[in-house]
Amino acid sequence: MTTAVHLPTFQSQLAQIADAERRGGWLSVCVDAGRYLLLNRQFVEALAACLSALPEEPNIEVCAGGGELAVALGEYGVCVTATDADPPAGSPVLHSSAQEALVRYRPAVVLGSFTPIDTNVDKAVLSCPTVRHYLVLGVRLGGEFGSAALWRTPGWRRQALPEVARWMLTRHDVWTGLTGRPILQHGEAWCFSRECNPSPLLRKER
Repeated sequence: MTTAVHLPTFQSQLAQIADAERRGGWLSVCVDAGRYLLLNRQFVEALAACLSALPEEPNIEVCAGGGELAVALGEYGVCVTATDADPPAGSPVLHSSAQEALVRYRPAVVLGSFTPIDTNVDKAVLSCPTVRHYLVLGVRLGGEFGSAALWRTPGWRRQALPEVARWMLTRHDVWTGLTGRPILQHGEAWCFSRECNPSPLLRKER
């Protein structure tokens, strides 16, 4: 497994957030940049390890935006096909809605990072017969994480991935300025696996 040396470290990003708070505010900076998730070495390495533990392929990412996450995972040896309904011009992301990508690629593993909850993406992924595992990154807003489909679709087991979440930095994190715990993190990572095909991640946690 190679190392994405161009990625900043978790600690260096804390300094970046602190600087943003001294200026216009961290959330404001993220909104202006269209940023939901910051990528750092520890986070991408942890996520790559989780994906590598799943033997099934192919892997796709839905609602991938500019594809930065898929590119970073590729540098850690995890091949993920990034798809988006409206990717930025010049990006490596394939122009495809989530529903179209599921039909075209028939993936076994799907990655979703901050997928819109009002577009039925989660429902489409969990309804796709080839999908065995759905790794979801996001935050809990209004007391709920993701769409209702994640929690109400029968036949799926859910497992939190704290080893990934511990390194997640998002636009919703809050800088406290306190020594030892300068930031309150709100990012969560979950693996949803079909009950007939339990995840190695689930078995490992037992």
